[in-house]
Amino acid sequence: MDSRAVTAVNTAMGVASYLDGIAERKRANDVRRLCRSNASYRTRLSTLHRDNIQLRARVAELEAGGA
Repeated sequence: MDSRAVTAVNTAMGVASYLDGIAERKRANDVRRLCRSNASYRTRLSTLHRDNIQLRARVAELEAGGA
């Protein structure tokens, strides 16, 4: 994650803690769930991007006759 994403997640987790402190547990859990979901999507996108780069490199190698 880049620094802006880390800052946003840390801020959101701070908000969730604050919500817990004022007995807004459902909202706090919703914020935490969004943070986890966001991290999961970022991880999956990163994996797909890496796989795409590897596949493109392999296709270029095959097209160049390196089979």
